[in-house]
Amino acid sequence: MRILLVGQPNCGKTTLFNRLTGRQEHTGNRAGVTVTCARGRLRGREEELVDLPGLYSLTGGGPDETAARAAVERETFDLIWNVVDSTALVRGLMLTLSLLSLKKPMAVLLNMTDEARKRGIVVDVKALSARLGVPVYPISARTGEGLTDLNRLLREGRVSALAVPAAPEGVYELARRIGEEVVTKPGTECRQGIDRLLLHPLWGLPLFGAILGVVFLLTFQWVGPWLSRGVAALMDAATEALTGTVLDRPWFREGLLTSAGYVLSFLPVVTVLSLLLTVLEDVGYLPRAAFLLDGWLKRLGLDGRCAVPLLLGFGCTVPAVMATRTLPEREARQLTVRLLPFVPCSARLPFVLLLGSLLHRDHPAGGALLLYGISLLLGVAYGSLTQRGAREPAFYLELPTIRLPRWQSVLRETGKHLDHFLRRAGLILLPTAFLLWAAAHVDGLLRPVQAGEDSLLYALGRLLLPLLRPLGLDDWRMGVILLAGLGAKETMASTAAQFLRDGMVLSGEQACILGVVALLLPPCLGTLTTVRAELGAKEAGKLVVRHLLVAWTTGHILHGLLHLFSHIPR
Repeated sequence: MRILLVGQPNCGKTTLFNRLTGRQEHTGNRAGVTVTCARGRLRGREEELVDLPGLYSLTGGGPDETAARAAVERETFDLIWNVVDSTALVRGLMLTLSLLSLKKPMAVLLNMTDEARKRGIVVDVKALSARLGVPVYPISARTGEGLTDLNRLLREGRVSALAVPAAPEGVYELARRIGEEVVTKPGTECRQGIDRLLLHPLWGLPLFGAILGVVFLLTFQWVGPWLSRGVAALMDAATEALTGTVLDRPWFREGLLTSAGYVLSFLPVVTVLSLLLTVLEDVGYLPRAAFLLDGWLKRLGLDGRCAVPLLLGFGCTVPAVMATRTLPEREARQLTVRLLPFVPCSARLPFVLLLGSLLHRDHPAGGALLLYGISLLLGVAYGSLTQRGAREPAFYLELPTIRLPRWQSVLRETGKHLDHFLRRAGLILLPTAFLLWAAAHVDGLLRPVQAGEDSLLYALGRLLLPLLRPLGLDDWRMGVILLAGLGAKETMASTAAQFLRDGMVLSGEQACILGVVALLLPPCLGTLTTVRAELGAKEAGKLVVRHLLVAWTTGHILHGLLHLFSHIPR
């Protein structure tokens, strides 16, 4: 038996899917979290549950809604479970009525009944079931309320005989009338008091800036570096413990352990950033940030909906690219994806912090934020210059209820980010670190040599020097550092740290240029693969060429400006 899980965005479908199947699909307090169809078996049973992306209606929408509609129309299934948010019944009934018109077996799962009770909203379930002509079950996917008797939910779905109007206006009018009949709300309802502050036209944006400032301070200066020093001390102790053992070999100690230890020392920084971004998503703040940024993004030819993928880009660019599926217009998706590489992801954090310590030895966080700021400002400039026409897209955004973070969900999603980071470290960083160490100790014929000008790595670095000298980067090792980031950006930090230990010297000017160029280079292979899957190979190829040119041109201009400033009399 196959069941389709259908509902509007942010109605709790994926939370229900995870509870019933034991899967760990991504959830969040915003519309558009689910962008692909997820499949799983009900716990201990044979029935298959298919979680579709959120659907506002059976017409219109972006690629995620198109995929969901295609599944409803073409999938072979036995039952539809329509998940409806109890706190916004009339809005949810718009989709419910459209699904009823398909004349397929269906049951309505009235989700978030616990939230509705807290807000004094009462839904007459029996009256609603009689009106719709299908069974209605009050549930809470978060707590498991109403989900103990799955057999009942599976066997009582039926085809409705309700006559549903064809026109959208008629569907809305019918949904409104049903809502008036079955829903009892508190005598007075007003917007949440906190939204009067968060969305205020005067201090909403400054408050957004303050929230982001706290996130970055906690990540870069207060909590992250303190924890990183502890991890670095543990890795140093592990290295010392290997002295005199069978693993006390240069290829293992220098090629693998030291490189991995350096990147892992920044794991707490990545953890803090991922945790804070997940908390902002779970409490429902990211859509409000999108609302606040709408006016600014319109200057780039975008709208506020594009802000959510851009903000997610601070964590990882791959899910940020996938989040653009919620954008209905292909042009907006393409421009958002083009701007995403200007948003420094957490994989670049170790390298940015390393260079930040060279720019400001006493305040490495200040140096890191300077590099972040340059990259973001260049993204704004690029978006403004490449904007095509005076496009004014219509902007509709669902603002979810502000709530306390669900720590189980927050910790689960943060754990996924860390698992992704560690997998990349194991599958890409360690082999790359070993190959770089090996290339530094063999020549072009793979004969053992001392690290230096006879090595294969030196020859590789020399090939890039003609391109890097106009940027003021005149050490062959700087080219190797940039090349190391092609597979995974984390590798740049371990490679640079190894070269610095071996005597490479970076001036403040070179550290700034190298950092900016590294941030502007094309994203990692994982991101490019995702862009290819979402927008095609042509768009992925153009992204690579575009960011190679932007990185080189910016480095060249920055070198000229810094050289000019250094010769101004003081």
